[in-house]
Amino acid sequence: MGGRAFPDLCVPRMNHQTYNQVKHAALKALSQRFASVTAIPEAPGKLDYGDVDLVVELPSSMPLPSQQVILDLGAEHVKINHPVYSFAVPLENTRDTVQAFAQVDVQVCPPGDFAWTTFVNGYGDLGSILGTFNYGYGFTSKNDGFFVRIEEQEAQNRAASQVFLSKDPDLVMDFLGLDKYRFHQGFESERQLFDWAVNSRLFNRRLVEKRRDNSDNRSRMEKRSMFRNFVSQYLPSLPDVGTDATGTRAAYTNAALVFFDTQDEFNTRRLKIINENKEDHAWDIIKTTVLQPLAKLEEKRLNEVVRALKRFVAFKGGEPVMCSEPEMDAEDQARFARYITAADEVAPNLREWILNNWKEVRSQERQRAKGSRRLEGQQG
Repeated sequence: MGGRAFPDLCVPRMNHQTYNQVKHAALKALSQRFASVTAIPEAPGKLDYGDVDLVVELPSSMPLPSQQVILDLGAEHVKINHPVYSFAVPLENTRDTVQAFAQVDVQVCPPGDFAWTTFVNGYGDLGSILGTFNYGYGFTSKNDGFFVRIEEQEAQNRAASQVFLSKDPDLVMDFLGLDKYRFHQGFESERQLFDWAVNSRLFNRRLVEKRRDNSDNRSRMEKRSMFRNFVSQYLPSLPDVGTDATGTRAAYTNAALVFFDTQDEFNTRRLKIINENKEDHAWDIIKTTVLQPLAKLEEKRLNEVVRALKRFVAFKGGEPVMCSEPEMDAEDQARFARYITAADEVAPNLREWILNNWKEVRSQERQRAKGSRRLEGQQG
């Protein structure tokens, strides 16, 4: 999007009249082919436009029939960067000898995502502005919905830490404390939109200003004028009091889980992550206080012994025992974290057992690996 899909063509910025003509013609043409098609609301107060942005809902398995859409729009060129299809539509009555084109971008979304796609992409940089509020309190808006992040996991894997909340724009606005009726009426100026956005329950001026200099926001500041206006001009104009969210991340997370009724999934996933983090920490302690300094294991052998201990050790009555068969499923392997003390020390019985038996456990793992390779060779 942005009117830059066809660098080899003359694609001038459009004034209001030309933009509206192209938009209405495209909507009329595509509405005859698709049941759900709309224009994404433009940023208020724009003087000209680089392209026309549309959204079309299609079954997930169905690509946009681009060649048919070319005929529908009277386009001469298409570029595909799924889920966005860019079409170059000739402009009429151009005074120059070079043919001018309008860029019409059609974004495809799956069934059920139509309203959300329009919302999250609407009104220029509004999505990015709200995203800066949401991020500091553990929320993320993406093309497929509104998510809350599991704090204990996001540092290791931010994508995996996200728990889906909703893709209903009205519900999300209700949770954020934003006036959904005002949103659907539209905005006549950036100031109106900014005033509306900072009513979010998650707006915290200090957090937004704190994140101003990170790499993502610096890039947005350089490329996106509306975002730049919000951060550089609008925020400094606000009073110093009464503009900050007062709750904690944990409080807002709990409020969201109740509001969207997702406590069970979030709590189950969070408990699993907490237990996995405890296990990772336990193995760090075992490696750094037992296997490296006492067993004198170097990195290559260290990893082999750790795998062996995980697969061939179980606990009975609180005592470690060697198993005759390996447990290859990580979910069912013994948990060592309970044998790490609050002072980050390995319980004496486990420490001594590892020192006395690590070589035999390693031997078991080597025999297992050898047998596995032999079986693979026979099957090959």
